[in-house]
Amino acid sequence: MNILDRYFIREFFKPLLACLVAFLLLMLVHDLNDNYDDFIQAHTPARQIFHYYMILMPAWIVDIMPISLLLALLYTLSTMSKYGELTAMRASGLDFVRLMGPYFVIGICLTIQILCINLAWAPGALLEAKLIFEKNTNKTQAPTSKTLGVTYYDVIGNRFWFASMVNPVEQIALGVEVTQSDQHQKDVRKISAASGSYRHGHWTFRNVKIADFTKTDWDPGFLTILDTLEVAEFTESPQQFIASFQKTKRVTTHDLIQSLKHAARLSPRKRSEIRFELYSRISFPLFNFIVFLIGIPFGVVGQRRSNVQAIANAFMLFFGYMILRRVLETVGMTGRIPVWFAAWFPSVLFAAVGVYLIRRIR
Repeated sequence: MNILDRYFIREFFKPLLACLVAFLLLMLVHDLNDNYDDFIQAHTPARQIFHYYMILMPAWIVDIMPISLLLALLYTLSTMSKYGELTAMRASGLDFVRLMGPYFVIGICLTIQILCINLAWAPGALLEAKLIFEKNTNKTQAPTSKTLGVTYYDVIGNRFWFASMVNPVEQIALGVEVTQSDQHQKDVRKISAASGSYRHGHWTFRNVKIADFTKTDWDPGFLTILDTLEVAEFTESPQQFIASFQKTKRVTTHDLIQSLKHAARLSPRKRSEIRFELYSRISFPLFNFIVFLIGIPFGVVGQRRSNVQAIANAFMLFFGYMILRRVLETVGMTGRIPVWFAAWFPSVLFAAVGVYLIRRIR
């Protein structure tokens, strides 16, 4: 890395850090404004409030990173263009792509980091923050209507649940399948029941079949059939099932994949939601790199050109991506277009636009 690369990186990270801090503070103020009364009424300790917002930070960073990158990139490049630094560098014979190389590398590195956060950390953080909020404010949202095709994963017990129908009012479930895993995520037992009832903090199943995966298929103990089975360690409630199942953004990537194993028994709408969420968790982080493809051409403007017009055009493309993504998501949920197309088309389209703009200024 030469002196020029370090200069480009240093000048970029100053406004990027400022943008990230500013947007995080805005989101903090907005969320605190909504929840302040709940915290005060429940006498929530300050350390719990601090813990709640620290857990939310990963999910917030995923959301604000693209706009922060665009603002920082436009500010850095427009300032260099204004004072003729980029013009002098290019006039000295430096290739444009080589000049912008540090920013492309930053874009790739940040995209990989945001992708990892979005797949492995952010969904669990959203769910954990929700549980902390409900615990400290006594505002648990108990679902009141039955739901068809519910999946749920209990992290503590390593259990994956599927139920054809869950009724939180009557505390019952129909068509229940519970797959028990060990600490290495290997399936060791599967309980299938025609129905189950949740009473006194645990489940009782009826018309039960138990498959023991630690034994071979021909072993007499592989399959056990019972009229009734009471399982004291299954303490997960129907309310937990539905509350977790309703918001796919709060479901871990592992649980979404597990849910798709029961895709045939889920409603078409729910299948589309789960598939879109999975595709989106990969495609949306890629927008962090696309921001560089869009921002660089509009940030590199001549001294006689209007910086304001270039920045306005860049923001039009940015918000055009966000609007197109939202529209395609809505249409994809109805089944009119394939879900994979709805999730990936905006990224592919704007990546192509960015490459075209980059090639024009070479």
